[in-house]
Amino acid sequence: MASFSNGAKTEICATIHGKEARFAFLYGILLSARRLTHDRIMLQTECEALATLLSSLLAEFCGDIVFDTEYRTGSRRQPLWCYSLQEAPAVQALLDTFSIEPERRIPNHPRLTQESMPMLLRGIFVMNGSVTDPTREYHLEIALPDALLAEQIRSDFAAYSIQMKTTMRKNETILYLKDNETIGDVLTLFGATAATLDLIGTQVLKSVRSQTNRRTNCDMANIDKTVRACREQMDAICIIEQQMGLENLPLPLQEMAHLRVEYPDACLRELGELTEPPVSRSGVNHRLKKLCEIAAALQEEKEKKQ
Repeated sequence: MASFSNGAKTEICATIHGKEARFAFLYGILLSARRLTHDRIMLQTECEALATLLSSLLAEFCGDIVFDTEYRTGSRRQPLWCYSLQEAPAVQALLDTFSIEPERRIPNHPRLTQESMPMLLRGIFVMNGSVTDPTREYHLEIALPDALLAEQIRSDFAAYSIQMKTTMRKNETILYLKDNETIGDVLTLFGATAATLDLIGTQVLKSVRSQTNRRTNCDMANIDKTVRACREQMDAICIIEQQMGLENLPLPLQEMAHLRVEYPDACLRELGELTEPPVSRSGVNHRLKKLCEIAAALQEEKEKKQ
């Protein structure tokens, strides 16, 4: 089963149409390659859709320059497609074609326009990025081998009001997001509409579950509180019955004591509806508190005598 990240990349690859879009997409891939020197270029991906598209793009824009291709399975959980170019003259020809300097990676090719920047960012993400399944956590990141490129890409995202955070991992600069709404903005910018909808749907489901859990916890707390109060009231009535007799209570308190004993599970509202005449919840609560106070006074007096 394809991962959420792989599914998002597959969807992004399906959005690359038109010659300029395809060029900008490939440019982003080459510019951010983790292995990029004057005598070697290595591209690797676990996304089959990207591997298929990359083969087409290399053939379209690299002319007579042919990458060696390899499909690896081994013990990896996911297959790996590898594209390598290791002949120095061919590597330099490609670097010249795309105006890329391995020592100073910045997107400066004259064919690039502001309109094509989202395509360049898509290329960088599908080659170097990942997005975690939102059912687990909210996390999107892009691992870049060049700090100058990372700062430039961070600035490019900022132009779309997307503020990427940065950290270091080994020798790479990591651009990342942990806010679900901003991750949704990035996926939308990349054209991954289905992935964005999945993210939103998961967010809604998590919110509903959270609210349900809070409501359940609140209900359980209220039930516990009600049970404790009822037990205290029953104990108080028992003390009054034993030490002074319920018949010696004022009539409203007698009535309430008998109703509580007869209907131990009734709530305050239900007890109020059973009195003659009916009384409010606050009235019922006042009478029950009065019974508890009388019982407490009787117990205190009994303890003093002992």
